[in-house]
Amino acid sequence: MVVKKKSEKRIKKENYWKKLWVLTDEYKKAVMVDVDNVSSKQITKIRHRLRDIGAVMLMGKNTLMKAALNKKMTKPEEDDEDYNERKDNWKAQPELDKIVTLLKGNTGIIFTNGDLSDIKKILDQETREAPAKVGAIAPDDVWIRAGSTGLDPKQTSFFQQLNIQTKIVKT
Repeated sequence: MVVKKKSEKRIKKENYWKKLWVLTDEYKKAVMVDVDNVSSKQITKIRHRLRDIGAVMLMGKNTLMKAALNKKMTKPEEDDEDYNERKDNWKAQPELDKIVTLLKGNTGIIFTNGDLSDIKKILDQETREAPAKVGAIAPDDVWIRAGSTGLDPKQTSFFQQLNIQTKIVKT
């Protein structure tokens, strides 16, 4: 029998899979965070501050996270290759299904056993305003009243990029 050597990519995925399983066993609370328009520097700062309160932020591919969590929720059967490892430690965790349904887009999971208000404080303190981008959805309603902008006619391209109609009027 020829033993096939695992690629680095495969080993990395398996380690991530195991890490997610350990986190779901170790921590009883999880917070889903949307990280659109969040810089990697902000995420690094948030992770560092979360470590100080005993929380862990996990980012990754949604499909990999979903597969790992679905496998963890599935009762091991005798024909599974990892049956011997899982049979003694397996327990039903239907709450993980809620996490799987929320894994859409650019999402991360923060695991903790502490107070969730501490996590909220950290996230609120690290919040930064982001400039408007084409196709971005504003967190709040934005209203621009009709009227003079005071811009030169050559500067209206900013509004056109945001799909805001402009009209040049001579005064």
